[in-house]
Amino acid sequence: LKTSASCRPGALTWHAPPPPEACVGRWMAAAWMDRARHAAIALAIYLAASEAKRLVDDWRAARAVKRRKELESKMHMDARDDWREEDLRPYDGSDAERPILIGIDGRVFNVWRARHLYGANGAYEDLAGKDATRLLAKHSLDASQDDGAELSEYEWEIVHGWQEYFAQKYEDCGKLARS
Repeated sequence: LKTSASCRPGALTWHAPPPPEACVGRWMAAAWMDRARHAAIALAIYLAASEAKRLVDDWRAARAVKRRKELESKMHMDARDDWREEDLRPYDGSDAERPILIGIDGRVFNVWRARHLYGANGAYEDLAGKDATRLLAKHSLDASQDDGAELSEYEWEIVHGWQEYFAQKYEDCGKLARS
């Protein structure tokens, strides 16, 4: 058996007997220092990885904000007071590069933020690109079901409710001329 008279950490080989009584304190301190060093290295790696993740997340968020602002700018429609129903037709949601406009009781709303609802293949795509007043009043998405009769007071209340809803949720793009 090979042993060392020194109390230096690592001076004893693995097959040596336990260290002499005088060296136990130094040997235990060295073992704890070794554990502390490993813990410090692990903590440093964790902190570096956390900081790297934060930087990547910040970069991705900034990129997403930039893309969103570009999209908002592209989808913005200046308000005007001379919209006609023919002017709304190109904005029916079939082109993903254009806003989606809906007319309701003399107002025009830009509903591009809900493209999944009003765009192509959306549940309410039949309302887009036109004056949807009568369809909303009749609770119908099919214009062929409209009998053309004057709207009742109850139906006008429904229309005003929809107009308030759209005014709160979507961008108002101005007045729609009555045809």
